Amino acid sequence: MKKRRESRQIKIDTSVKSYTEKVEKILMKKEACNNLMLGILHRLHTNNIDCSLGYVEDNDRVAAAFMRTPPHNWIIADIDHTDPDVNGAVADYIYEKGMESPGVIGPIAAAKKFTERWTALTNMTAAVHMNQLIYQLDKVNVTPSGNGELFKATEQEQDLITDWLIQFAREANEATVADRAEHLARQFVKNGSVYLWKVGNQFVSMANISRKTKNGATINAVFTPDKYKRKGYATNAVAALSKQLLDEGFQFCSLYTDQANPTSNSIYKKIGYEVVGSSIVFHFGEGE
Repeated sequence: MKKRRESRQIKIDTSVKSYTEKVEKILMKKEACNNLMLGILHRLHTNNIDCSLGYVEDNDRVAAAFMRTPPHNWIIADIDHTDPDVNGAVADYIYEKGMESPGVIGPIAAAKKFTERWTALTNMTAAVHMNQLIYQLDKVNVTPSGNGELFKATEQEQDLITDWLIQFAREANEATVADRAEHLARQFVKNGSVYLWKVGNQFVSMANISRKTKNGATINAVFTPDKYKRKGYATNAVAALSKQLLDEGFQFCSLYTDQANPTSNSIYKKIGYEVVGSSIVFHFGEGE
């Protein structure tokens, strides 16, 4: 009996509903690691956002998934047992379709394969923007200080949040966040997602609920101004917000960190966050 030949197809789906039905089950196997893609898909069901939704089928089975919401990077899903070389074929497909690629984020082996192929095709340069760790928390291990409280930000704090997002962007080397700080602050307040740690009458630290999946919620934009650092305020803010999310019924919280930042990684581990995955961000630029 002849062995069936592998049949690989790369496709872009134009329907968020159809795409979700195809890829959600496989993404949910590593829900925390795929919180970015799952969270964006959740948002796309209720918001009309420009997007490209791609997947790879091997013998009629979804073997890989990738997506982009311009002007952001391509996102590659974290799927076990996927040959990293598949992502070289994804780069070929994106190039042949004339689609843009300012960068890519995803599991290290997969993102590297995509990057190697993309730079070979386009003669563009690639720079590592950040090596990241992905954390998951199922239980908060610290009790937030009784000397402060978690406060949901209002329009009155919008200017403060804008300023803090600009400072956060400088520290994290995230130029796009700085450029959009005022818009992001407005959206965070409108969505009721941004929280401040308040000591007395002073706001001293910030954390935001960036997206939600079926069972989890992701925290980002954790920031404390220099004059308030090393006082445990970020620990209190993240611990209190994480506990609030678990109390609301989420099974876990997740977040990304810069692997090269020992302070933030130490804070999150103390709270109860454990490393469940890693990713890498590449930015592409014009070749010489």
